[in-house]
Amino acid sequence: MSIFENAGDRPAFADIIAPVTPETFFAEYYDRKPLHIPGDAGKFGGLMDWDILTRLLNKTAIWTNKSLMLVADRQPVPARAYCESVDDRAGNSVLQPVPEKVMEFLRQGASLVANDIDTLTPELSALADAFEAAYDAKTQVNLYCSWKQRQAFNSHFDTHDVFALHVEGEKVWRVYKTRMPHPIRHARHQNDAYAEPAHEQQRGDLLMEVTMRPGDVLYLPRGWYHDALATSGGTIHMAFGVTSVIGLDVIGALSDFAVEDEAFRMNLPRSDAGPEALAAAIADLGDRLQSLSRDPGVLDAIRAHQAGFRNHRMGFALPVEVVEKRFARTGPGFKVVRQGGRAALVGPRGGVPIPPGREAIVEWVVGRPSFGRGDYLDAHTALPTADLDRLLQELIGMGVLRPEN
Repeated sequence: MSIFENAGDRPAFADIIAPVTPETFFAEYYDRKPLHIPGDAGKFGGLMDWDILTRLLNKTAIWTNKSLMLVADRQPVPARAYCESVDDRAGNSVLQPVPEKVMEFLRQGASLVANDIDTLTPELSALADAFEAAYDAKTQVNLYCSWKQRQAFNSHFDTHDVFALHVEGEKVWRVYKTRMPHPIRHARHQNDAYAEPAHEQQRGDLLMEVTMRPGDVLYLPRGWYHDALATSGGTIHMAFGVTSVIGLDVIGALSDFAVEDEAFRMNLPRSDAGPEALAAAIADLGDRLQSLSRDPGVLDAIRAHQAGFRNHRMGFALPVEVVEKRFARTGPGFKVVRQGGRAALVGPRGGVPIPPGREAIVEWVVGRPSFGRGDYLDAHTALPTADLDRLLQELIGMGVLRPEN
């Protein structure tokens, strides 16, 4: 049975990794070691299959050489070999895949990689949201379609946790003993930092070999060396990449607070002051950062950052019920006073001048206990809507009006 039938439209992380429980996963596997979870063939029914993938690929205008890639015999296919230059909907020139050319490469055994597909269907979005809720992390989804005995990628590691969800065909995954120490997307800590012979040497001996079938899940903590090879005529799996908040994010939070300390805004000692002066200044800044790291405000900022560390997807729901904005006068003591060709708005706290041309509008506003924005705009068509809305906000800021909804 599909997890979408079990849990409705919004499966939870527990549904994805069942029968393993989230408690067991986070206690024994999370950021510790790989995990293979066999599943029933229909477990991910409705999430992805050949028909769904075909429908998505036929939305040709959404794909570029960045979001749809081809890999043949472990090497990327040059974009110009399967794309043509077109103007996108924003009028920008992009390289867009040509279906006929893509199909020809696939017939020759090339693998297809579709990147960042987590917003393309409600089911993909639901599972990405489930990972984010469980992890306090951002999730993006890539799809990999490959063919029997044609390997797309050499042994490598990823800079995020990976959950591979298998939906079509069979593929053998080899997981090696080496785990790189918490790599990140940085020039010195990602795959490109090493030549291929270094990867072959670093990966170590084989730790586990897993045949992935529809319904299976494979979890790989970031940094774990692996590779995969299709063993059936066609395979599809999706990699849910989960990126968590890390220690470097704390430095960013500290900098937001440190900017208020003048010491961090001062010039460092010039070179002719000697290395001792520079060392003393850096040590002082380090002490200040250490003190700042214990500031409750910093903790609150990082907690808020972690809680909001999500990708925004599937936020539209139509049709909507239109609710007109309404505003209410904060009290009865406001009036427009004219004297000597000038006008002022007078209230309990005094008066303020009214810019020329706005006198009748302000008088209309303060002459009503409450009103709707539509009536307000209809009554004052001589001014642009943006100017009228700006005047409302100014009156709210002055304490003359308050929003009713």
